[in-house]
Amino acid sequence: MKSADELLDFMWADLTADGSVTMGFVFTGRSEVEFVLDQELGELRRPQLITTKVVGQPKLTFHASGHYKLTAIMGTSQDALDRATVLGPKLSEIDEPRRMAEILLPNTLPRAKKLVTDNDISLDMSTAPSGPLRCVISCMSRRRFEEVIGSGSKFVNTSIWEFTHALESDNQVWSWVLRRSENDVLYPNRFFIYLAGDIRWGQQQS
Repeated sequence: MKSADELLDFMWADLTADGSVTMGFVFTGRSEVEFVLDQELGELRRPQLITTKVVGQPKLTFHASGHYKLTAIMGTSQDALDRATVLGPKLSEIDEPRRMAEILLPNTLPRAKKLVTDNDISLDMSTAPSGPLRCVISCMSRRRFEEVIGSGSKFVNTSIWEFTHALESDNQVWSWVLRRSENDVLYPNRFFIYLAGDIRWGQQQS
């Protein structure tokens, strides 16, 4: 990520042989689920939600099968803990722009330890208005991505500023939209990651 006077580390991303997409952060931190929105159970927080802190480099995995995972561990009971997982469409079936994840950024990011190459996705925040930023990660067909870019319209209607870069995978595009939302006022004190999909709860261990 590029600011006015320096390069900053944000995320890495990779395409796997089976069509899955993995991405994560270069820093080491603690991953933990803050809350869950479930269609049947509603909003769950502790103590109804059991979550275990995982120390390491946070990672998101979007399996080709439609299982999307975070590094964190969660469940509704101690004997049914599993990696935080939501269910969505198979990646090959996604055509219309689908928000896969949204990340709220803290005020400061670590300085990059290497220069940007042609293989890197470079997000330029140097022209962003002051205030907190967030990044929306979406998947869509190449056709729909080109239509949105060609129309000049925003990817998110609450944005007052956006910068977009993309990663191509066969006939699909993964877009990173760095944006300033009209609804954001305060900087979070850490990264917040929202993973979009239907919750898949772990099963009780026999």
